Amino acid sequence: MINRRAELAALRGAYERARTGEPVTVLVSGEAGIGKSRLVSTAVAGFDGDPMVLTGGCLELGADGTPWAPFLAILRNLLREWGPDRLAAALPSGGTALAGWLPELSELPERPAGHVRLFGEVLGLLAGVAAERPLVLVVEDLHWSDASSRELLVYLVRNLGTSAVLLIATTRTGELPSGHPTRQLLSELGRRAEVVRLELAPLGRQEVSELLAALDGRAPHALTSSEIHRRSSGNPLFVEALYASGADSSEGLTELLLGRVTDLSPAARKVLAMIAVAGGAVPDDLLSEVAGEPVDDAVRELIERHQLAVLDTDYVIRHDLIREAVYGALLPGERRRLHARFASVIEARSESSAALAEHWRVAGQPDKALMAAWQAAATAERQYAYDEQLNLLGRVLELWSDSDDIGVSRATVQELAVAAAYATGRSHTGVEHATAALAAIDPVAEPLRVARLLRLRGLLRCRIDGSGSDDLSRAVELVPEGVDDVLRSRLLSGLAFTELVGTPGPEMSRHAAQALDLAESIGDDQALADARLAVGGVALHTDGGPGVVQELMQDARRAAEACGDHHTYLTSLQWEGRALADAGRPEEAVILLEGAEQQAEQWGRMRARGSMLAQNRAEVLISLGRWDEALELVDNALADGPPPWYEASLRLEVAVIAVRRGRYDEAADQLAQMAVPPSGAASEVGLQRLPVQMALAVGNDDVPAADRLLAEAMDVMSDWPAADVVVTARLYLAALRLERTTSGRRRQVPARSGLVRKRLPDSDRWPIVDAVLRTGDAFEAGTVAAWDAAVDAWRTAYDVHELALTLVGGAAAALRSNNKPGARRRLDEAREIGIQLSAPPLLAEIDELTQRAGLSAVREEPAAHGLTEREVVVLRTLARGLSNAEIARELFVSPNTVATHVARILRKLGVATRTEATAVAHRTGLLD
Repeated sequence: MINRRAELAALRGAYERARTGEPVTVLVSGEAGIGKSRLVSTAVAGFDGDPMVLTGGCLELGADGTPWAPFLAILRNLLREWGPDRLAAALPSGGTALAGWLPELSELPERPAGHVRLFGEVLGLLAGVAAERPLVLVVEDLHWSDASSRELLVYLVRNLGTSAVLLIATTRTGELPSGHPTRQLLSELGRRAEVVRLELAPLGRQEVSELLAALDGRAPHALTSSEIHRRSSGNPLFVEALYASGADSSEGLTELLLGRVTDLSPAARKVLAMIAVAGGAVPDDLLSEVAGEPVDDAVRELIERHQLAVLDTDYVIRHDLIREAVYGALLPGERRRLHARFASVIEARSESSAALAEHWRVAGQPDKALMAAWQAAATAERQYAYDEQLNLLGRVLELWSDSDDIGVSRATVQELAVAAAYATGRSHTGVEHATAALAAIDPVAEPLRVARLLRLRGLLRCRIDGSGSDDLSRAVELVPEGVDDVLRSRLLSGLAFTELVGTPGPEMSRHAAQALDLAESIGDDQALADARLAVGGVALHTDGGPGVVQELMQDARRAAEACGDHHTYLTSLQWEGRALADAGRPEEAVILLEGAEQQAEQWGRMRARGSMLAQNRAEVLISLGRWDEALELVDNALADGPPPWYEASLRLEVAVIAVRRGRYDEAADQLAQMAVPPSGAASEVGLQRLPVQMALAVGNDDVPAADRLLAEAMDVMSDWPAADVVVTARLYLAALRLERTTSGRRRQVPARSGLVRKRLPDSDRWPIVDAVLRTGDAFEAGTVAAWDAAVDAWRTAYDVHELALTLVGGAAAALRSNNKPGARRRLDEAREIGIQLSAPPLLAEIDELTQRAGLSAVREEPAAHGLTEREVVVLRTLARGLSNAEIARELFVSPNTVATHVARILRKLGVATRTEATAVAHRTGLLD
């Protein structure tokens, strides 16, 4: 019933209307396997009032089969419900027109009974049943109905009147040729006011993921659900079949799929086979040329039967699984001939495409396939289609033979494949090509060529597991200063980046500075773009401050734009977004990062750059309390199959939300699914992972694990500077909270916190560092003033969850000074945040403190006009001229919550506008 809530509600609503005597008929339609019967059976099982449910199905024999089939089954079901004596008593004495259906119960009337009498007796019998209890009639598979059944169905729809009868019929779409009488029936019924039409749509990728999770008991990998969604087109039956046979197999489905096309005309089957061979969307003119004859009638039939979809002037088979089944059913000779025909027509048009290479390959022409793949790879690169370029270069290498000559060496093709893999984020493939190319090139004869390859391989390895510094170090040695300073500067920038990600230390700052000095001395845009990015990245992760980082990123972006470096351009946006968030400007960061993702998609770099842009945006959304939005964003990014290191970062965001919502098994599962472990605890991923593990230990009440993780965290922070200032600060805060959460014992934090605090950067430039340090002060001082200072700092740093936790700390401090109204006010705000976040552990902590302090019995006096204290706060912000969205951001609540507060304020003040509310507030002193 995934994604079927609206349809379930519509069926329940129709039933309730029918119970009151309102005539209602529901037509449930959709393709085979979409879940029509499952929907109806689930809905009917949940109907109130103990209805009698009578079901009958039409036979696949259709108009040539037994007449009245569904209604014969319905009456047979009634016979089983009532028994022979009771049913006979309900039929007319002296013979009934229904005796032909139920001869064991009655005799035929003396005069032959026509349809009118037969229909009237059926109607009367059903009305009699409905007079005793609600009646639900279900007619399955209306697309196979015979003419008599269709006629009776229409009669009942028109004449059930005030009887408490709900009539439900299911029918497939795409099964009926044009002009079929059932099509006409559906059209006629659809125009009637008492008929409700429910068209079941395919599942989206998220819903497919939910279905797979329900089948398997655990959330699937986003890439798996994405592939199954693509192959199944969201059809639940196909999803379940693919799950049962494995995502890469369609075993057991072929017969079912081919059964859906066997009753097509020979011309339509021929055209369907041609489109299956094409492998994707086929332009109308290309299809006609390949066929060698007009295909309009066949195409029209396929469209009417829902086998084809029209995309502008192209035709595409609706289900990839059907395409696979049709293609697999072709004889080998048929396939070769059709592929050769497509290849000849495409080649005659002088079109360079991946399709041409594939057609020649399957047609048994490897030489032509090799050249076509090589030419298509160049076209793909010009179009930023890096995935396709990489696949085509792989095809070139696969078809390569010693006698082939495409004008370049095999190593050159591999070098191009490395660059394409770097652009598209297919890191493992890129490392394999780079390693193969390096084995074929002499570093003594061609040191610069080897250095370029080592640079790319090192950066690709960094995406896999945070390593790669050794490749960059070796590359730097191959290019002494003065030989190729542009390349040397880029190598030093790459070395600083790999050190920053995997093995942070003082060397990364030195290498980044050397790269920038060299780039500025030669004035090359490419070198400047890389170097400014490296220096800005180091500043972002160490002590440069957000303002410095933003300026460096903008400088890097200008240089990247000048030289056409898309990767650096996008990375500068990623890190600038991070700097904006760290500077307390998260909304600006979200907008910038979202725009960068759109640019990454346009340039074909969603896997390589888009995944990390999404991770950074998700991190900001989590701070803003928009957790569900962040989860959807991460799931979409995971479906692109990002490099392992990036996947690990994305999964950490899911784990953060899961542990804060008390879903500890899910959090542990996300940590376990991280494609690679961090290369070191001090790496950025390692630092982010530790707080999640610590919170998980607390949630599972695992004190030994908490102690071990705390010791590890302190060891890491003692060796600061680490990879990331903000992440280190958060780790420090997690350690402070852990020290006070798992037991009353004093652990290692107080004794060593001075060292960590001393090494954290200037908090004036880092709002989040200021918030962390003030929270640490509040833990030590324990005063209301100290906690309120921390609360104010978190409002500036924009972290909703941390704000709520700090409010709870302030409430506890207020209670220690016997300030119950102050405690209640802080707890109420924290509770509102917890509800908005759907965070049970936070709410449980709030409730525990509320109950322990006996606050549940306390009632605060409302302010003037009956406003609550929270409503007065909203009124004061409203009076400053802020919009609902601005109030929501300032108070860390949703715009909907603000709208509710504003409506209550206007009602209580007896005014109609916000301006009038402000005037009343000034007049009565509410703003004093």
